Amino acid sequence: MADAGLDRRWLRGEDGALEEAHRRYRSRLEAVAYRIVGNRADAEEVVQRVFLVLPRAAYRGSASLWSYLYRAAVNGSVNLLRARRRRDVLAREVLAQQRMMAGPAGNPESRVLEAEILAAVARALLHVKPRHREVLVLRIHHGLSNVEIAERLGLPTATVGTWLRRGREELRRALEPVLRDLRRGAP
Repeated sequence: MADAGLDRRWLRGEDGALEEAHRRYRSRLEAVAYRIVGNRADAEEVVQRVFLVLPRAAYRGSASLWSYLYRAAVNGSVNLLRARRRRDVLAREVLAQQRMMAGPAGNPESRVLEAEILAAVARALLHVKPRHREVLVLRIHHGLSNVEIAERLGLPTATVGTWLRRGREELRRALEPVLRDLRRGAP
């Protein structure tokens, strides 16, 4: 089936059009996203989000479905890079705040340990799926409730709760080696 045929099926709301679009375009869209974000898992995440919102999207046929999906994947990839940049800035701000709170009279050994712990948490957050990490940061850093997070991200409240739970589990697993070392008193 030609792309124009799929476009018409989508605009008519035919059953199977979404599945056909996914089958036909997913790998190409992942390649586009990968070239932008440089990480296979993040590229897959971007494309998954594109297809999750496609049924509610504003696609009306003014361009081809492929063009619409391509633009959505590019925009999603750029948004992911912006979120990474914000996360990095946030991590630097947290470290700077910790240093200021410790002050010059603070115990140097404590400051080093705090910096190591913060760095370990920042590294562990990289092992949390991007969508789970996003809701964790909104909850922990910004203090938003599940309802506020759901409204901000356009998600059902139950999904936010599930992603928070999964994000905490992923973070706990990623931090387990550090916590084990701390319990043993390792440097």
